Parts: sequence; C-alpha cells; structure tokens
Amino acid sequence: MTRQTMLAAARRLPRPDIYGIGICRDGDGFVDYEIGWDDLDRDIAWAHQQLLAAGVTAADHVLITCTNHEAPWLSPVVRALRRIGAVYIPAETYAWDAARFISVLERLPITVVIGLGTETLSAVTAKKPDLAALFDGVRLVWSRQEAHAELSAAGVPSLRMGLLGPALGLALPDAPDVLRVNSAEWVVHESGGALVVSATEARHARLRDVPAGIAGRVTVDGDTVLIEP
Repeated sequence: MTRQTMLAAARRLPRPDIYGIGICRDGDGFVDYEIGWDDLDRDIAWAHQQLLAAGVTAADHVLITCTNHEAPWLSPVVRALRRIGAVYIPAETYAWDAARFISVLERLPITVVIGLGTETLSAVTAKKPDLAALFDGVRLVWSRQEAHAELSAAGVPSLRMGLLGPALGLALPDAPDVLRVNSAEWVVHESGGALVVSATEARHARLRDVPAGIAGRVTVDGDTVLIEP
C-alpha cells in the first residue's frame, strides 16, 4: 500500500456535511461556529492569493507556528502552501517549543515565517537576543500583534497577522502594518471603540458582531477589508 492508494481509499469514504467547527472568543465567553467545505475552499483560495502576492514560491522553506485549535484560520494557509509547493515545518506557539523554533531556523534554509507570537518570541529572545541576526536569512515574517511590534522595534521587517474573531487578517510587504481581510467572507466595522466581525451570506455560519480583539481604522478596497492600526 502506498500513500497514493491510501489517499484514494480515504477519498471514497463518506464525508461529513461540514469541514469542522471553529471556536472564538465572544466577550467573556466563546462562540462555536460551523465551517463548510465550500467555506474552506474559498479560504484556501484567498490565502493562496495573499501568499503569492507577498512573493511566496515553491522554492521557499516555511516555518509556521500554530496550534491545533487555530486550524480554522491557519489550515487554509497550510493548504495554500501545499498548493504553491513550498516546504513547510510546523512548530507550536508555546514557550516550551522555542528551542525547536530556533533549531529549525538555524539549521534549515528558512525563508518565510508565519504565525510568530509573543510567547514564542519572548522565549526565543531569552536564548537569542540578537533577533536581527537570527532572522537575517528570512525574507518574510508574518507575526501576531505584539510580536509584530517587538520585531519591528528590533529591526526585523515584519508583516502583521491577526486572528480577528473568526476571520484571518494578513498584511502584504507594501503595507506591513495593514491587515487585509477577505470582504467576500467577512464584514468588519467599529463598535464601541473596538472592531467586530460578521459573516457574509457566503458563509455556512451566521456570525454577527464577534469581537475582533483589536482596534483600528477600517476601509474597504474592492474585495478587501483594510485594517490600519
């Protein structure tokens, strides 16, 4: 039995009605929401478009930090990397995995980092305080809110990445501080001094006004929501 025959057999099995169930914070609690297979396909297509626009190619080696529960946001990114043909290596977002993060970064020709968060970065900095030297060979770094600010302050070019309620936001190199969100899937607006996210009619789940977890100025440019700090 080969990998190809196993995949072919798996494809013949009955498929559930939905891809999965996401969970995100909603005020003091959490909200569960269904993700359809069509939602996933469109999320992959959007992530693929953003990665290509940023210059990710099949020649890249990518280090991505994420957890299993972040699959609703980052599984489309991983699948987009597969579609591009880039090599990717996963790591956890927790401090205890910082040694592996450093080892991968130093021993392999990593050119792209995705999902770097403040817990990982703090642990990495404790071991390798010269961040500019550590990330010297990395061409693109997508980092979460606090880590983005820390990297920028350390002289490491960084692109913002945000898990905004149920939506994913990614910046591009020409505007590294501006999060881009797919407006065909999500509506973002200001409410009470903060941003909230709602699903469009295209989504399987009917989410309304879920906190994005950030503040900012929102504009819409064609099929893209732009969120400036």
